[in-house]
Amino acid sequence: MGSIGGATPAGTTRAWPGEEPRPLPSGEIADPGAALFEPALDRVSRRHARVYGARRLEPEVMDEAGEADAYMGAAGEAHLARLDAWWIERVVAFGPRREARVLDVGTGGGQIPAKVARRRPGWRIWAVDRAGAMLAAGVAGIEAARREAVSAIEPFQLGLALAEARALPFPDGAFDLVISNSLLHHIGDPTPVLDEIARVASPSGRVLLRDLRRPPRGLLRAWIAWHGRHYGGEMRRLYGDSVAAAFTPEELAIVVRHSRLTGAIVTVAGPYLVLARA
Repeated sequence: MGSIGGATPAGTTRAWPGEEPRPLPSGEIADPGAALFEPALDRVSRRHARVYGARRLEPEVMDEAGEADAYMGAAGEAHLARLDAWWIERVVAFGPRREARVLDVGTGGGQIPAKVARRRPGWRIWAVDRAGAMLAAGVAGIEAARREAVSAIEPFQLGLALAEARALPFPDGAFDLVISNSLLHHIGDPTPVLDEIARVASPSGRVLLRDLRRPPRGLLRAWIAWHGRHYGGEMRRLYGDSVAAAFTPEELAIVVRHSRLTGAIVTVAGPYLVLARA
């Protein structure tokens, strides 16, 4: 058992042989950003550029206490709970029916993998995030879910760890399923993240990612007003910034084609994009 915070991994369960996370890399890992990414996006059509405009990047790591509190506070709202429930059902249906090794990248407070762990007690799940404040904000909820599982005599195999998505601290091919929710829009060039996900997924491993999608720029304000209508204050601001930083389907498809995540398909699901490799 470890504790959340600092620069060392913080597991909340026993480690599994061959899957123990390594410490975070020392120093900052630079985001290649425009240097690598913009030349690829030059391949979007001129019409696409006129209709959608450019992404407006936001800070990559939600590691301020206020941001973590805003996100975790909104997590209890019925609206966000419904959105999470849809994603959890999608993950459970997409993943293996048998025992499996699962990784959640950019987990935030870990509330989604905690719910997945209750639905699939045979899955051994690592949930990682680069923001210690986000991990710390979710500890109480995860421990409550763990106590409920213990009282019901059910397994609850979930570990948390600090990790950089561009340098995941796990061996090649360690996981049968890799998932991620709302991470890619935080990153200028997500190609290295997709490459790392492809590396840690086993040759037959499945990958399922969900992220926000950016609407045409003429609809941006109305889109944020409608889809963000259940949020207020800091959470509303964060949501608007995230939508402006999100990808369009065409952009994300280009990113995937330039990554090692071969065979992955991008589809639209309401205000979201879903990237899947079965």
